[in-house]
Amino acid sequence: MNTIKKVSWFVAMASAAVFTSANVAAEKKPTVDEQISGMKTMCAETEQVRNDRHAANPLYNRLGEYDKIHRFTSEVVRLHFENSDLDRIMEGIDGDRLAKNVADFVSTGTGGPKIYEGRDMPSAHANLQLTDADFLAAGGDIVQAMQNMGYGQPEIDEFVCILVSMKDLVVMK
Repeated sequence: MNTIKKVSWFVAMASAAVFTSANVAAEKKPTVDEQISGMKTMCAETEQVRNDRHAANPLYNRLGEYDKIHRFTSEVVRLHFENSDLDRIMEGIDGDRLAKNVADFVSTGTGGPKIYEGRDMPSAHANLQLTDADFLAAGGDIVQAMQNMGYGQPEIDEFVCILVSMKDLVVMK
């Protein structure tokens, strides 16, 4: 198996194991800290492959540009509202506004036009008092939304690593 195939397989397995309940069948489910650590390791080990893929074709294009990204963020918000682990976070949230703001942010951050004019990540998340467990619950919804939208594993993995790179900006507990 060549290096790129090995890395792609590892990334696919790591993101599936971390952001889904597939690892529940294992004898001992990894702790939240172990899951976060595993994602950080996976992202560090695959950084060059992801950077090369993005340089060849920006993630923005592979996500389908703005309209599809907005449909994706609307799906994420829908899943967040259905996720009982996120009830306290989603209470009182205007879902349409959130989906648009996140679509603007994602578009800007993945190589699209610079349209995001919202708050920075720490300011936008400060009052939520997010924990690592909240981060994993939200991440699970994001991966599910990407699968629902038909995105491939390379795009899911790349997006997961973007989330991991921003974790410390939004998780403040």
